[in-house]
Amino acid sequence: MLVLVLGFLMLGGGEGCLEEERLALSRLKPFFPFIDSTFGGPAGSDFFSYDYDSVEEKESSIDCCKWERVECNPTTGRLTHLFLNVTYMYWYDAASGYYSKKSWYLNASLFLPFQELQYLSLSGNSIAGCVADQGFEKFSSRLKKLEILDLSSNYFNDSILISISELPSLKSLNLRDNWYLTLLNPTNGIKMLSKLNNLETLNLSFNNLGNNILSQLYDFTSLKSLNLQGCGLEGTINLLDDNGIEAIESSIQEKRESRLNKLEVLGLAHNQFTNTIFSSLAALPNLKSLNLGGNKLKGAINVKDLNALSNLEELGLSANEVTEFIPSQELSLMNLKVLNLLGNPLDNSILATLGRLSNLKTLYFGIIHPYGSIDIAQMDGLKNLEELGMSCYPDKSCNISLQSLKLFSSLKTLYLDRFNIEEIRVHSHPQNKWQNLTNLEELVLRDSFLPFNFFGTLPSLKQLYMDDCYLDDSHFMQDTFKLKNLETMRISRTILGNNFFKRIGAMSSLKILSLNYYGLNDTSQTQGDHSSSVNNFFQNFGTMLSLKFLRLSSCGLNDTLQSQGFCGLTNVRVLEMSNNHLMGNLPECISNFTSLERLDLSSNHISGQVSVFESLTSLKELRLSDNYFHIPSSLGPFFNLSELRYFNADNNIIYAESQMQALVPTFQLNAISLSCCGDAGQLPQFLYHQRNLQFVRFSNLNLRGDFPNWLLQNNTNLQSLNLANNSLLGSFELSFLPHTGLSSLDISQNFFHGKLPTEIGAKLPSLSYLNMSNNHFHGSIPASIGDLKFLEYLDLSDNLLSGGLPEHLIMGCSSLSSLILSNNRLQGQMFSSKFNLTNLWKLHLDGNHFSGKIPDSLSNCSWLSTLDVSNNELVGGIPRWMENMSSLSTLDLSNNEISGNIPKWMGSMSSLEELVMARNHLEGPFPEEFCLLNLHLKLLDLSVNNISGHIPSCFSPLWISQVHLSRNKLQGPLTNAFRNSTILVTLDLSNNHLTGNIPNWIGNLSQLSYLLLNNNHFEGMIPLQLCNLGHLSLIDLSNNNLSGMIPSCLKITTWNEIYDEYARYVADFEISQSTVPQPPPSPSSFSMDQPIEFTSKNMSYSYKGRVLTYLSGIDLSCNKLTGEIPREVNNFRNIYALNLSHNSLIGPIPLAFSDLKQIESLDLSHNNLSGTIPPQLVGLYSLSYFSVAYNNLSGSTPVFTAQFATFEESSYVGNPLLCGKPLPKNCSTSGPSPSSLTKGTTDNGLIDMTAFYASFVASYVVGKSANAVTISWKTIFCLKDSIVEIDISTLYFFPPLYFSAIIFTLFFPPAALLDFPGCTL
Repeated sequence: MLVLVLGFLMLGGGEGCLEEERLALSRLKPFFPFIDSTFGGPAGSDFFSYDYDSVEEKESSIDCCKWERVECNPTTGRLTHLFLNVTYMYWYDAASGYYSKKSWYLNASLFLPFQELQYLSLSGNSIAGCVADQGFEKFSSRLKKLEILDLSSNYFNDSILISISELPSLKSLNLRDNWYLTLLNPTNGIKMLSKLNNLETLNLSFNNLGNNILSQLYDFTSLKSLNLQGCGLEGTINLLDDNGIEAIESSIQEKRESRLNKLEVLGLAHNQFTNTIFSSLAALPNLKSLNLGGNKLKGAINVKDLNALSNLEELGLSANEVTEFIPSQELSLMNLKVLNLLGNPLDNSILATLGRLSNLKTLYFGIIHPYGSIDIAQMDGLKNLEELGMSCYPDKSCNISLQSLKLFSSLKTLYLDRFNIEEIRVHSHPQNKWQNLTNLEELVLRDSFLPFNFFGTLPSLKQLYMDDCYLDDSHFMQDTFKLKNLETMRISRTILGNNFFKRIGAMSSLKILSLNYYGLNDTSQTQGDHSSSVNNFFQNFGTMLSLKFLRLSSCGLNDTLQSQGFCGLTNVRVLEMSNNHLMGNLPECISNFTSLERLDLSSNHISGQVSVFESLTSLKELRLSDNYFHIPSSLGPFFNLSELRYFNADNNIIYAESQMQALVPTFQLNAISLSCCGDAGQLPQFLYHQRNLQFVRFSNLNLRGDFPNWLLQNNTNLQSLNLANNSLLGSFELSFLPHTGLSSLDISQNFFHGKLPTEIGAKLPSLSYLNMSNNHFHGSIPASIGDLKFLEYLDLSDNLLSGGLPEHLIMGCSSLSSLILSNNRLQGQMFSSKFNLTNLWKLHLDGNHFSGKIPDSLSNCSWLSTLDVSNNELVGGIPRWMENMSSLSTLDLSNNEISGNIPKWMGSMSSLEELVMARNHLEGPFPEEFCLLNLHLKLLDLSVNNISGHIPSCFSPLWISQVHLSRNKLQGPLTNAFRNSTILVTLDLSNNHLTGNIPNWIGNLSQLSYLLLNNNHFEGMIPLQLCNLGHLSLIDLSNNNLSGMIPSCLKITTWNEIYDEYARYVADFEISQSTVPQPPPSPSSFSMDQPIEFTSKNMSYSYKGRVLTYLSGIDLSCNKLTGEIPREVNNFRNIYALNLSHNSLIGPIPLAFSDLKQIESLDLSHNNLSGTIPPQLVGLYSLSYFSVAYNNLSGSTPVFTAQFATFEESSYVGNPLLCGKPLPKNCSTSGPSPSSLTKGTTDNGLIDMTAFYASFVASYVVGKSANAVTISWKTIFCLKDSIVEIDISTLYFFPPLYFSAIIFTLFFPPAALLDFPGCTL
């Protein structure tokens, strides 16, 4: 039904609508801003949108009594019913992934003009209470006819009960799902409402009340309906003592017999009651409806326990563990009309018991493990059955025949879940098999297998729903059925047979057709028929003149929309074709769809101009996102669409027109979203003419200009403004009166500068979401932010803010759940003892200059999930209170001055998934208690500390993807640590003191991409099991004592090439580990934020982020490897860096190296290679570092051209038989024979180490007293029995020291320091 709500948006009055009440409705608009829309749920939608599932016509009218949310007395014309439910709840911003739920206070006196108001619904509006002295008590003087009040799904607390108790006419009160209600206070609790003598219906469901609530209800003598679902009621009758239902029963003997004897409806679902509850319910003889679904009922139910409820008409026992019913000689439940037993493990024996309930009209039940046909004949006594629902467990293990359903001649609704419906294979017409189901109007099929002729003729069928079914028409190719009365057809996740819509016949009454994830399976197309699926599909529709709603989402439709079939749908009011593969331009006939009110073509490949929509004057909502439309930012082609309210065209081609539109648009938008891609120029002029905007998103468009203060001034109902990732600049000033409606503001990733407005708290008091990150703001954080009482999300990261955190912010923003202040210049203590941010969920204070210890005040944040205080100047140890942070999943303390041992109690932090404490001063052994984290840990980074000891063999986290333990003092062999970490991607154990062999089980880590074991003391051979790892991107085994040959089967790739395969592996692994209590990580959550060090081009680099995903390399240098270089280098085709230097490799340089077209660094120096350098290497145009120095190579150097013209003599030095540029030796000159050459010298006096270190230290001391200079340079010297590594990137030195280092390398360059006996590189 098209929601035309509250026409007070129009200025005129109308006959039949009192002017006083029309004006009162207009005064409600600012407080219920979404009153003109039906909430469609946040997930997957950017805006609130109309509810088109109902397509009944309801024309707009100037008479407010005809508006959708209003009902009036037909005689007096006064308003009697007002439906304001879900008009101010949640809004989802897809860009930020944030839900806004700002609470507010209601002025109830606004409803006083509605003197004949009988029904008021305020459900789902985030109301926290009433304005002082303006509560519901005001109703008592004028709204004396108010009988029904719905306040469910708000934030009311017990204080609301006082004002409600002053409404004597109230008959129905709904307080369901209010977060802060306790109702048990003796002074202002639920007992206050007992004076409402006319109260007949009370709903307190889904409030955490506990058993004591039952004893508070004795005095509600007029109650006929009581709903206490999900209230935490628990225990058996023996645990209730004198409270609750047992107290009600015992009170019969104490002159309280009539207290609740009027109760007819009792809802106790979703509590913890057991079978003993039935005996106590006998005290409620007038009970007609009882719901005990979702409790702890188990095993057999004795029917005699139910016999006392002789008036019971409705009984709900779903979602329990009832297995059977023990028969009674007399079954008194003969008045039972509705019975729900779904979700219980019942078997076939229940059928006979059900068959005795002859007055049943509605029956739902499930059968478990029948493995055969269900004998429905046992229920032949249910002659009056109108609604039947049956489920089967496990899936499709139940068979049911069509013939058996003829028992229920009165059936109007049939629901079948997980059934295998048997085919009809008789020659008689299927109509004969359905002859007794002529009254069937609604058919619901879920997860079932059924034959095509299951539909029969069903002359009365009006609604058909199929979800996750399979329709088999292989035996019924000629059958056609006519569903001429069908009005609604909804099919999802179902594969339909050949020409389903063609063979099902004309559906002349069809109004709603919805196909989601619908399988096109038209095998009638021949091999050479290239007609697109979309056009064949539309041709099957025929002429459906009644069709108003057509949804074809995620149906695999492809190609273009041609004219046949599609162009005949001109009466459609709602057309949704999102998430398909449509392409090309839209057909011109779409201009004839003048009745169209909603059009959704999002997530396709459609292109062309948007001028085709100019004639769709009835259009209210248009969604074009994720296509290739060319859309002017001015929206000029849409100016004539006066009804347009919602427009979303994200991810298209947005451009600024060379000549701006001078016309004024006829539309007044409520919501607009243009996010990516293109250059939109200045903010569009049409925005100056808009007055009803509620949501605005113009992001990722390179917009230029100042902040649009005028947009907020002109649109007082604006709720969300998103201008992220543009080129807006200037100071951010709020030159307007306070805007009380704006709840979400995002101006991140622009070029705003200056100070943050000091008055931001006063100008935008209703903000719940504020993102000003990635700008150039400086100065301090305004204290007025503390006035934002509803603020839940604050991001000021990546600016130049300085100073400390305002105490007013820390105390005033008590609703704050996310605080992100990363990468500024903030300093001082993080938080003082005054701290009120107890609702924090995410806290990011990294990248500042905070000092002191990690504040103990954070121990009050019981919901804290993410704590990132990295890159600060924090000192002290890891505080003990973290042990009690049960929700903490991400902890980042890296790059601080934190010291002490890693606490053993961290192993008990059961929710911890990411632990990063790199670059601190942590010491002591690796805690064995970390083995307790095996079930949840995803990332561990303890690199660059002083952690010692062994890695425990029990430490093998199941879901871990990254391990960084480099630059510590870990020792001993790798036994079984990480053996079961099968989704591990990064294992960095470099720069430790690990010993032993590289374990063979490492070949079982099939997803390993980054393996860094360099600078340890590993020995033995490189395990052949590494060849099992098809995802390896980086292998660094350098600077160990490895021996033997290089495995020829090693493979190398890049992470970006195998990411999709990794995602599939994790998804499959999740299924295989489904018994794990906690959900596994999503592959999409894997990040490359942790740096990895890798040496290439003779320099050490740190890689992370996107660059790392394209990096591949092998470094086996400085080992004792022998044999020839494998010729099978095709496995290295995309390699970036290869370093085999400082080994004892022999043989020629493989010609196949010329195929490594992506390689940039190739180091084969300091080996015993012989033969010539392949001339084909000159084709390596990406090569920027090349060294074959100090081998036994001969012949000519490669042609001095392209990249090889950039390599100097040092690339070839130490090969006396080499000649040619850039060597000084001409190839025509003869040289010494190989036999006269030696590989090196054994002179122990090459360098006077004592003199060297003395001069080095002296220069360093001098340098520290002057200005520092940083040089990024690293070289390795191999001396006898030692390694000298100089990494000048880690030294600060004065020019004298720099000069000393230069002189040293001039006299003793790395190339001149040959491998001496006993020298390990």
